[in-house]
Amino acid sequence: MHAICARDQLAEAFSLVSSIVNQRSTNPITQNVLLSADKHGLEVRATDLEQSLKRTLSEVETKKAGKCLVPATLLAGLLKDIRSETVEIKASGSTVEVKAGRDKFELNSADPEEFPKLPEAGEGSTITLKGSDFNLAIKRVGRSIAQEKGRYALNGVLLEPRKNGLEFCGTDGRRLGYSKVAAKGAEVKFQVIVPQKGYSLISKVIGNSEADVKLQLSETRIVATVDGTEVGTQLVEGQFPDYRSVIPRELDKQLVVGLEDFRLALNKARHLTSVESQAVRLEISKGELTLRSKSPSSGQAEVKVEIEYEGDDAVIGFDPQYILQGLDGFDAGKVTFLFKDKDTGAVMHSGDRERFYYLVMPIDI
Repeated sequence: MHAICARDQLAEAFSLVSSIVNQRSTNPITQNVLLSADKHGLEVRATDLEQSLKRTLSEVETKKAGKCLVPATLLAGLLKDIRSETVEIKASGSTVEVKAGRDKFELNSADPEEFPKLPEAGEGSTITLKGSDFNLAIKRVGRSIAQEKGRYALNGVLLEPRKNGLEFCGTDGRRLGYSKVAAKGAEVKFQVIVPQKGYSLISKVIGNSEADVKLQLSETRIVATVDGTEVGTQLVEGQFPDYRSVIPRELDKQLVVGLEDFRLALNKARHLTSVESQAVRLEISKGELTLRSKSPSSGQAEVKVEIEYEGDDAVIGFDPQYILQGLDGFDAGKVTFLFKDKDTGAVMHSGDRERFYYLVMPIDI
């Protein structure tokens, strides 16, 4: 193989690759990136056997078609320091020569035929949606998944294709995020639970692009195609709970509060919580919300916020961090907060509950 390619394109591809390659993998071949050059350009492939990425670079002059393996971390580091506009890659036997301007590097290589085959796009049901919508939905629900390993289905985001839409849900049993975006495609009869590393990589590939993303779903994998780049990931095994059955239907109290006012008040009160008691007490009365917190070692806080509320006085406690993470998904000026009592989850939305809501469970205070 012998090819000359634009350094910027190659460096960007290797930046994405670094999200996949596991240097502690028991399979050393996956610590490499497979480069394949032909008349169409230079194809970059990487995998850790769970996630995979394939990107074709267009700004390439192929002098000799072929394949080679290059150490992922080593070449990624070199590309950060190289300032030449182009990089020349030439493979011969067990060595790959990399030239950049007057600099030359010889890298040890391995047999490219040993590199694992990646899943190809084209298998399974297809869903198409805006990349920006995918990223927004993930921002809204992704932080609600369980972080403790071994929670299986709760360690990922559930994707449910519906008629004219794609629904996203993430939960750890204490809070839950739900979002629905416009999409085209058919419903599937199996659960699609995408792990955090997988949807984070898809979001990273989408970036700020306005292009559509095509998701191809099977019972074990999802492959996303964005601007010609393919990202594949294994799905999380397990049965996602029937979250709709736990969404409370009779929330008889409602307050409306300014998004930034609520965020700022929670942050102020949060400073006076403790490891033993990460709780903020919400005292709700007509026109006013009082947030109270206490730390045995630091003191206590009382923060007041103007709200729209006409019901009976109420008191309820929450972990402020859980509410703050939910507020990160809102961009409207005001947030509606629906609640009932200390045993029932509270629901936040910004006027379009069918598109996005966030549920958080109260805690004892």
